[in-house]
Amino acid sequence: MKRRFWFVLVMPLALTFCSPAEPVAGEDSAASEQPVQKQPQLPEGLFNSYVASQKALAVDSYEDARAALEQLAADSSGELQTLAQAAVAAENIEGIRAAFVPISDEVAKATLPEGYSLAFCPMANNFQGANWVQEGEDINNPYFGASMLTCGEIVQQ
Repeated sequence: MKRRFWFVLVMPLALTFCSPAEPVAGEDSAASEQPVQKQPQLPEGLFNSYVASQKALAVDSYEDARAALEQLAADSSGELQTLAQAAVAAENIEGIRAAFVPISDEVAKATLPEGYSLAFCPMANNFQGANWVQEGEDINNPYFGASMLTCGEIVQQ
């Protein structure tokens, strides 16, 4: 009985927050149409380590995510290295997921290789929303894993 109650209570909220956002009336659409200047593509090794960590988080694998982030920290420098080191220091998957938000923001600044997309989940990061880069267009949410794997939307291809 308690499970049914929680399901009935939580499911409508999840569906509401995981739905694509409606445009707000009166927003200046010209401002949102300005092209964003992207940084050059990340080196292949760094990008592959990031994507490996995203995939591992999407399937709830703390060990694989941590290993991929260790590789990212070892191969990178500057801000990305600092952020990856913080993620590696996390003691559990929730900590890695929290540390993955700024890592994804850094990766999202770069030009994406062909076949990769920028995705967004409005419920991630304590309902502040969070981006991530993933392969393809089928949502694989690293912030919720199997519990809400398809929550989010593609915002850039």
